[in-house]
Amino acid sequence: MKILYLSMSLLACGSDGRTGGNVDARGADSQSGSNGSNTDTSRVYAHSGHELYRIDTVNFGTVQIGPLAGLGSASMTDIAVDKNDHMVGVTLNNLYSVDANTGACTLIKSLASSTHNPTSLSYVPADLNDPNSADILVTADSVGDVYQIDEATGSASKLGSYGSVALGKVVSSGDLIGVRGLGIYATVDVGSGANTNDYLASIDPTTWKATPIGSGTGYNNIFGLGFWAGKIYGFVDDKTNHSGKIISIDPNTGSATEILSSAIEWYGAGVTTDAPIIQ
Repeated sequence: MKILYLSMSLLACGSDGRTGGNVDARGADSQSGSNGSNTDTSRVYAHSGHELYRIDTVNFGTVQIGPLAGLGSASMTDIAVDKNDHMVGVTLNNLYSVDANTGACTLIKSLASSTHNPTSLSYVPADLNDPNSADILVTADSVGDVYQIDEATGSASKLGSYGSVALGKVVSSGDLIGVRGLGIYATVDVGSGANTNDYLASIDPTTWKATPIGSGTGYNNIFGLGFWAGKIYGFVDDKTNHSGKIISIDPNTGSATEILSSAIEWYGAGVTTDAPIIQ
C-alpha cells in the first residue's frame, strides 16, 4: 500500500491531461523601472509543461524564468514552494527539485504509476499561525483524499479527505495553497458539476474537509493556484483554444475575473508559504 500511496501522492495534476509536450509562448517581463515604483517582488510561480514563469502581481504579466530542463520528454504537472523558496515539482513518473532562478530540474525520486489521479501539490505550514513552524508537502487526489509526503523517503500518510457537501462529493480539480495567516484553499469539483465549473474551497487544516465557496468560479481546468498580498490567483488551461488564462478569485464569493490571456497553457502553479497577506 505504501507504494500505491507514494504514486498517488506525487503524480500531481496527472488526471487533467497535463501530459503533453506543448511548445510554449514566451511571457513578457513586465516589471517596473528602477525608481522603486510598482516594484514586483512576488514569489508566485506558474508553469507550462516545459517552462517556468514568475508572475508579476503588480502589472499582471508573466516573467519567463527558463526551461524546465532535465525532464527529458516528460511534462511538469505541478510545483510547490516552501517558506525558504525551496521548489519541487512532479511529472507523471518522477519527483524533482527545481531551481527557482533557472528552471533546471534535478531528479529526487522515480515514482510508480497510479490510477487514482492526484491533481495537486503544495507545501502547507504545519501551523498556519506560527511563522516558525515547518512546512509539510501535501497532495490531494481525484477522489478527494489528502496525503502528506515525506520528501526524504517518498512515503506518504493520509491526512484526511475533502468530504461531501449537499451537491455531492468534493474532489480535487487542480491545486491547493497554504499560506501563513491566510489558511488553506483549493480548487475543487463538486458532485455532478465536475468538469464544468471549478469551485474555490476553504480547507480545514485539521480534518482537511473542504467548504466550497459560492456557486463556482465560472472557469474549468484551474490547474494552478497562487496568492500574493491579499489576492488569490488561478491559472487556467484552455484546452479548446490551446491557450491559458490568469484569473483573480474572490475568497469571499468564489467568483473569478480574468486578468490575462495568453498562448501559455498553464499546467500548475506554486507560491511560498509566507506570502504577504496584506497589500
